Amino acid sequence: MVAQELFAQAARLSSEERRFLAEIIWETVDADLPAQWENDATISAEVERRFEAFKAGQSRGLSHDEVFAAARTLVA
Repeated sequence: MVAQELFAQAARLSSEERRFLAEIIWETVDADLPAQWENDATISAEVERRFEAFKAGQSRGLSHDEVFAAARTLVA
């Protein structure tokens, strides 16, 4: 519930303030990523692997609605 209240408050900020808030929040998320993701080559390889799996029909992408539903679940 706290995350929803914070989001409601953040939504009332100007776009510049929301962008700033998003950047500083992302920095905390980025700090929590596994060390393996610090290497751009590792990230590129993972993106390529996932894209190839998608093209080969081995994995299904998510729709816009599915992505946002999952995000809402995370903050609920």
